[in-house]
Amino acid sequence: MNEKSDSATKNKLSDRPGHPRGHGFDCALPADLARLPATLVREARPVYGDPGRLEQLRLVAEDGLPVDSVKVLQAELKRFGVRRPSAFVNRIVPRATRRRRERLTREEGEAVLRVAALMALAVYVWGEEEGAAEFLAHPHPMLRGEAPIEMALSEVGVRHVEDILWDLHYGLPL
Repeated sequence: MNEKSDSATKNKLSDRPGHPRGHGFDCALPADLARLPATLVREARPVYGDPGRLEQLRLVAEDGLPVDSVKVLQAELKRFGVRRPSAFVNRIVPRATRRRRERLTREEGEAVLRVAALMALAVYVWGEEEGAAEFLAHPHPMLRGEAPIEMALSEVGVRHVEDILWDLHYGLPL
């Protein structure tokens, strides 16, 4: 797809009714979409529980998050004590790719939002960031010794961690 048609597509997406940059959303997104990962983490509420919010995030990812959202996610990962947060985000979007582009692809944006949403869910379940950070950054026996945050790089892996978190939240045996 050439640059001209790519920007035309983005304009059409943004003009759709209900698009986050258009009209019809009750949930406010940060004016600077690059801050979206930090906003999700700091809100500390389950992202997937609200269908309107989920649709909003889907449209934002489809439209393409700003590349700077990767830096914001990296800062949140560092704040949570994740070892080598720059190496972690480079597995989502390599540094060289980030330098060449202004926007992430849908898949890259979804990966950034998936990691941020997992961090938000962990804070929600633990009730505070310190416990959530401890849980996310350290190996877990139910994940074959992998750190839960590492599992967030795949859709299947993140679902496994979410199941563990919801079981903890509802007091179910693990």
